[in-house]
Amino acid sequence: MRLPRRTFLQNTAIVAAGFTIIPRHVLGRGFVPPSETLNHVIVGCGGISGSGAHFGDHMKGAHRILAVCDVDDNHANNRVNQVKAAGGGTPKSTRDFREVIGLADADVVHVCTPPHWHGVISAAAARLGKSVWCEKPMTRTIGEGLALRKVVQETGVPFRINTWFRLNTTNYYGVGPAREIRRVVASGVLGGPLTVRLACVGGIAWKVNLWTGKPNLTPQAVPAHLDWDMYCGPSPIIPYHPHRCHGSFRGYWNFDQGGLGDMGQHFLDPVQYFIGKDNEFPVSVDCDAPPQDPVACGVWKTVTMTYADGTRIILESELAEKGEMPFIEGPNGKLFANLRSDRPELIRKAMEYPLPERQEDDFDLSSRERRPFGYGVNEAFHSSTLVNLAALSVRLGRKLKFKPDGSGFIGDAQADRLHSPILRGPWTI
Repeated sequence: MRLPRRTFLQNTAIVAAGFTIIPRHVLGRGFVPPSETLNHVIVGCGGISGSGAHFGDHMKGAHRILAVCDVDDNHANNRVNQVKAAGGGTPKSTRDFREVIGLADADVVHVCTPPHWHGVISAAAARLGKSVWCEKPMTRTIGEGLALRKVVQETGVPFRINTWFRLNTTNYYGVGPAREIRRVVASGVLGGPLTVRLACVGGIAWKVNLWTGKPNLTPQAVPAHLDWDMYCGPSPIIPYHPHRCHGSFRGYWNFDQGGLGDMGQHFLDPVQYFIGKDNEFPVSVDCDAPPQDPVACGVWKTVTMTYADGTRIILESELAEKGEMPFIEGPNGKLFANLRSDRPELIRKAMEYPLPERQEDDFDLSSRERRPFGYGVNEAFHSSTLVNLAALSVRLGRKLKFKPDGSGFIGDAQADRLHSPILRGPWTI
């Protein structure tokens, strides 16, 4: 059994009993003992890595940026300089994540690459015993998600996706705190089956126009500071064009899934929690979308995912019709923003039920103590699969019937190939 890092260091200190023990207060305010410091390796130094979840909160105090990695030297150098300017020393820098995720001092590996790399890097870090903090979506394909979940469960490492709404005590896009919404649904006052609508109201925006790709781009020369082969990684290599990487990679199927890939797990993971589907997949998904380019992601209007009990999740990319729409609707009543209902007595009845148990929301604590994080890999895999299912329906332009165990589709060989595409060598999960 792997000991918590602080326990190992404390035991080491006991063995070395000849050393003088200095009271913590003597070392000054702000001193953090080595046993409390978490060392972070950040793979992918583009825009999202600069958020508080990655570089922003981990350059001082009880944290240290040990190493950075990016296939673009300019991105890596910018982050190295950022860490140095913050007084964090000079982190190791490389283009190849394999050179840094296994560093002996590394505690947490952050995976901030485009989604086509998430599964490979997260699995490699987990096998090395590192805590994994992965950007959303968890993986670009369902098959990669299945494989990554297996690795994380077998290794037992702390794992989280960089989305937090199910753990948040503040409002979920104006509807209400996550645990309060879950209590209303779990109480059964709305009845069932339920319909959940995610439209462009209350801050829910699918960014379909922002993250569309450009078809038929003319190939360009790869800049010397970029390793394009490594950028493409486990996805099929395609000709380089600046619009296919960095700030606009989300518009290309090889790397992401448009606005669904960007925002889907943020919006859908809490919904999965609200309706109690953390261990269940939809049985079908359908869409209203124009034909898609084979390389570039396009726009879509609606996606509808349906569970075996008739519960539906409807995604709407366009502005909602005039007039307020219910967020969750059941045969007995509707739930609107601010925990309002067309039948207020239903909400009063739901408040008689206990709040769901609060989940562990401190990933630092999970990493130091090797305890499970409240939003674990199984929940993350299921909500990532919702994103993948929606994107596959849009990409193929048709209704898909999904197997209950998540292993593939019913009577659709093309969808099955996209469920678990072969990774480009030498990469595996």
